[in-house]
Amino acid sequence: MTTPGRGDYSQASVMNPHTSLADRGIHLDDYVLKSTQELDSITELACLGEAIDRDSRDWMLSQVDFIVETIGDETLELGDELRSNLLQLLLAIANLNEQIRRQASVKI
Repeated sequence: MTTPGRGDYSQASVMNPHTSLADRGIHLDDYVLKSTQELDSITELACLGEAIDRDSRDWMLSQVDFIVETIGDETLELGDELRSNLLQLLLAIANLNEQIRRQASVKI
């Protein structure tokens, strides 16, 4: 079973380099919401004991890279709430990755 719509959350649709800082904040809020929904879908599969496919794992790693780059971008003025939401998403991805790793080691 695969999770739907991973392409809907591509990094390119989140950030256009020609948008203003205010627009970037709106796009990042949308990114956090959509990415959280996607992560919830993957988490649900993992909780059901389903194998998580390679595309989902790659999506998770791409989100980690994007979040780290975004938080580290000193030209962006991220509000406290947005920064917190990005960090929470990063932590949720790390926790799910650990859960998947543990499930895989039990099955071996």
